[in-house]
Amino acid sequence: SVQSLHQQKTFLLRLQIDEINRKLITVVYDAKIAENNPDRSPSPEPIYDNKGKRTNTREVRMRQNLEKKKQDLLEELVRLNPSLKPANMKMSSLTKRIPIPAKEYPGYNFIGLIIGPRGNTQKRMEKETNCKISIRGKGSVKQGRRARDGRAQEDSNEELHVLVQGQDEEGLERACEMISKLLRPVDDQSNDHKQQQLRELAMINGTLREEQYCT
Repeated sequence: SVQSLHQQKTFLLRLQIDEINRKLITVVYDAKIAENNPDRSPSPEPIYDNKGKRTNTREVRMRQNLEKKKQDLLEELVRLNPSLKPANMKMSSLTKRIPIPAKEYPGYNFIGLIIGPRGNTQKRMEKETNCKISIRGKGSVKQGRRARDGRAQEDSNEELHVLVQGQDEEGLERACEMISKLLRPVDDQSNDHKQQQLRELAMINGTLREEQYCT
């Protein structure tokens, strides 16, 4: 029956979560064993935080992998049994990466069009879609500066891209549509979006001359 199938799925999910909880208890020991295994997978380039502590050791990577699997299983369990959701549980966000064609159009200011004056364009899109919009990869943060959220630049060697994170498919798709439009190069004189940004910047700086932006 449907009820027994539902109970069976719930039982199996609980078993998997219990198994991961056991692995989380022994992850330090398991990481040391894996490190001494000559057939282990190669380690990535080390990443350090601002205090010089490595943030991607084998133990950390194994723990993060287990936590991610546990989160996925918990979310599946909650979808089957909404009443089981803990009050402090956050559902993981949906994500999508959109490549920025910076190599194909090296002189085009994609980042400026997405961020906007004082970050206003980015903030506006985030508010309208209820998504977080971030620019990641090579060139996303100027040399010598940290990212806006203070995170380590784990993706600094990746190709330039926009990372969109949202809680639902509708908002995610809407945000991606907005960004994709800005990633299609348009001549400056025909780029209404850029003209609006320039007008907004002039207003912020108190240098607006209406006749410059009249059509």
